[in-house]
Amino acid sequence: MSKSLYLGFMEKMLAFPLWIKQTIFLGLSKDLNNYLSDEFLDVEEGELFHVYKPELSEAGQNELQTKASKYDESIYAFLNCCANGMTLIEIAIENNFTMEEVSKAFTFCKTSGFFSKDVPKLVAAIAGFIAGKYRTGEYLVRAGKMTIEQLDQVLNKQQELNAEGKHVFIAELMVQMGFVRDLDVKSIIFMKEEAGKRFSLNADEVPSITMERENFDIRVENTKLKEENEILRQKMDALLTFIKDHKEG
Repeated sequence: MSKSLYLGFMEKMLAFPLWIKQTIFLGLSKDLNNYLSDEFLDVEEGELFHVYKPELSEAGQNELQTKASKYDESIYAFLNCCANGMTLIEIAIENNFTMEEVSKAFTFCKTSGFFSKDVPKLVAAIAGFIAGKYRTGEYLVRAGKMTIEQLDQVLNKQQELNAEGKHVFIAELMVQMGFVRDLDVKSIIFMKEEAGKRFSLNADEVPSITMERENFDIRVENTKLKEENEILRQKMDALLTFIKDHKEG
């Protein structure tokens, strides 16, 4: 397998003189601290979504070889990169995907049982949030930042305020009630916004970023992902109802 564009770019970056690398590091540290929480700055490499390296299960390998389900070619391009040991950021750059598109493919393949290892909790939560599968509250619960009971309290408070004619965003309430920090919420929302940018990298050109968004439609013949999403929402609603009824009882 030839070297990916990303690895080639990183080798050039790491070959810079020390004084250049240190200056870049200081500038990046100052910049990142403005909009990312410690969760994303101090995270272990294996827990960081962008550099996570999916490994295909037997089912994933079989689907890649046979293409029996006739998925969109973008899914097979994603699976092929996984089979070649690429990280998610390499997959994005090599295929000119946005991280949002990678998240959708990743979430679909995870749901379909195409990965051989359990995906770390934070990686799965970020992928689902960026892909649009989880809302902010569910992401924070799945990422271990909040409990389901705390989310229930926030939802109840939001309903009370709505009844009084006061509209407050749920993320704002989570911060006001002290369950999460403002930067925790801003970090993940900013990451989702940034995930829609397409990053072009060529070894002979200056990297470019564009906000142009293209429709990324997996166009699968079955509806496994939609069904899984609906089942998950039903379970979450049932759990919240149970907690509420139990408290009232």
